[in-house]
Amino acid sequence: MSTPLPSGSPATRHTLPLAAVLWLVGLTLAWGLGWPLMKYAVSELPLYTFRIVTAWGGGLLVLALSALQGNSIALPRAEWRPAILSALFNITGWFYFTALGLTLLPAGRAVVLAYTMPLFAILAARLMLKEPITGRKTVGLVLGAGAVLLLLGQSVHRLGDAPAGVLAVVAAAASWGIGTVFQKRVWRTPVLTLVGWQLLLGGIPLGILAALHDTAPFAHLTLYGLLAVTYVIVIATLFGFWAWFSILTLAPASVASIAILPVPLVGVLSSALVLGEPIGWHELLALALITAALATVLPLPRFGRR
Repeated sequence: MSTPLPSGSPATRHTLPLAAVLWLVGLTLAWGLGWPLMKYAVSELPLYTFRIVTAWGGGLLVLALSALQGNSIALPRAEWRPAILSALFNITGWFYFTALGLTLLPAGRAVVLAYTMPLFAILAARLMLKEPITGRKTVGLVLGAGAVLLLLGQSVHRLGDAPAGVLAVVAAAASWGIGTVFQKRVWRTPVLTLVGWQLLLGGIPLGILAALHDTAPFAHLTLYGLLAVTYVIVIATLFGFWAWFSILTLAPASVASIAILPVPLVGVLSSALVLGEPIGWHELLALALITAALATVLPLPRFGRR
């Protein structure tokens, strides 16, 4: 899953309210458990259909939630162009390449690779915004690249495991990173309204591809597949975004970014439990490298007793 990250968070000492902790736990479970269910959903639905259903279904629900919170759901004319540009990377690229990767890779391996996305955000910010890469960021990039190369090398040598799947998920992470840079601007639109519109706008190219390529897309959909799709729309998308922005109202972005750290672990463990995927030393080592990389580059606040 991808989210637009606000910029300019102060790196000061912060306390973390109990409400933010509860939202954080819910968000981690919602996004982590979503990976094996997405894997199951793409086994019954064509790739484009699955993603257009989740993008537009989630977008409409997020806009409804924004309206219930008293926000305007209109997108100002001046923000249509940047919203479309951000949506192409935050939604279209991320949704397409993660779904493609899930058709080629185990869900546990895909989630580990997908959460290299903050590292690609660092590279994109350097290339596009000329932001410096510090020593800590360099260490994080090296650790993240090591995890990618480890899984890529294992995919090449494992019979029947397509390295294209690894490249697809890495492309998804890169798309999210570029989208994060495009997102760094002052928006007049309320954040939930902006997320809803980006889901709807980013889903348009996927909708066109679904209309051109997917014939009888629901022919093989079972009750279990329908439940998996419903989870992705309602829990991973609607609740996930709601939890994310609720955390942002209670704590700085540096605190909210901690939610990224346990999601791959939950994804790997839930994929083993739900789908019976084996967990080998390659996956565990790559997970450790990704976690170390993110812990290196993400600013971790001090927690108070509040």
